[in-house]
Amino acid sequence: MGIRKSAQVAIIAVFLLLLFPLAASADDGERCQNCHSAIGDFPAVVDDWEQSKHAESGISCSDCHTAEPTDPDATEHNGFYISPVVSPNDCATCHEKEVAENAQSLHALGAKYYEVDFYNQKLPYLESEITLDGYSTASHNATVNGCQGCHGTNMTGKSTDDPAVWPNNGIGRINPDGSLGSCASCHTRHKFSVEEARKPESCEQCHLGPDHPQTEIYLESKHGAIYNTEGDEWNWDADDWKPGEDYRTPTCAACHMSGTDELDTTHDVGARLSWELETPVSRKTDNVANILGTPIGDGSTWEEKRESMQSVCLECHSEDWVLNYYENGDAAVELYNKKYADSKAIVDELYEEGLLTEQAFDEPIEFKIYEVWHHEGRRARMGAFMFGPDFVQWHGFYELLKDKAELVEMAEQIRLNAELQEQLGLEDTGTQPNEETAATPGFGITLAIAGILAGLFIFLKSKK
Repeated sequence: MGIRKSAQVAIIAVFLLLLFPLAASADDGERCQNCHSAIGDFPAVVDDWEQSKHAESGISCSDCHTAEPTDPDATEHNGFYISPVVSPNDCATCHEKEVAENAQSLHALGAKYYEVDFYNQKLPYLESEITLDGYSTASHNATVNGCQGCHGTNMTGKSTDDPAVWPNNGIGRINPDGSLGSCASCHTRHKFSVEEARKPESCEQCHLGPDHPQTEIYLESKHGAIYNTEGDEWNWDADDWKPGEDYRTPTCAACHMSGTDELDTTHDVGARLSWELETPVSRKTDNVANILGTPIGDGSTWEEKRESMQSVCLECHSEDWVLNYYENGDAAVELYNKKYADSKAIVDELYEEGLLTEQAFDEPIEFKIYEVWHHEGRRARMGAFMFGPDFVQWHGFYELLKDKAELVEMAEQIRLNAELQEQLGLEDTGTQPNEETAATPGFGITLAIAGILAGLFIFLKSKK
């Protein structure tokens, strides 16, 4: 049936090409629409485009999808060369300012940050990087559907035939033409709705969960409560979207991107951020360039970025209110930095003493210290600047306190085990006993005695 349908589609396509002969390029989009409509192919795509502002402005399929034969992502299609991958370079034909701003944003670097961490090292916690007991999954079977679903894939030198890179609309996708990002990540194809991108649901695809809890924090905040109560009544598609006129309280886009009386709109989502709250240790954002060697932002200092964000807050709040809130937020971030340093020192000492292996994420304590900053620490810090008190306390600093207690106990246990092994003359190889060793006469007895002595040793230590 599949082959028969393909043949039918080909015949119809040829007929339509004859019926609508090649003319000026302005008619290419109409031929695309006529063909797809006639064969019933992608009806939702056609419907979305017909409802879009692109259609109103005469922007057709060919304007975005036409490719040169020499383009790295060019595909021959019914006598035309097209590309399924619409990159920011394509969008820049009409949206030059927006594309330039996005290119200097943290969003555009999403795929690059997937490949390395904040210190220019390979991400050790990715499924593809972990090797335990000789087991490795270097094919990215999990991360291509997980991390890269939001961060974006690297399509350099690859085509849409490769399932490791396509389909993907990750925010920092590295496109075949070398550009960074996917505009369709927020303005989903083929409607490309401004209203959709302004609503927090657009950001929820990526900014949620234990490590990126912005969605949950926003929904807990008073901002989120007002949005959920009356957001349906707001004017979402106004060209000049203004607080107090078109909406009552901010969404993600309102704070990070939309304009005010003093600010222009921007597609650089970090242009108003004075702290980096996602890193293990928070720092101010004088990030004209980063560890990747890629420029970030327009060169503004963290003070200038802060002034920009505060001008958004001042649309609804008094100056005292805003300054006091920032002072409390700063204090919370600095408190986290101290708590993280104290907890990290516990693990660092174990490395210095040679009590942890060089392999990343093969011991429980390594997962624990990772979650201190990547989970609890992010919730505490982001909650402090996004009106999320429950995330600051119970999902944040309370968990940090609990984590430290567990780290202290885990470190003590590791040292006790090492001391016991030394007393028994056992060598910790960091591996499980193999079948040959386990079958050796006396091994089971030795192991049992070691277990009894370990329990007795720990009991006596606890009584001191």
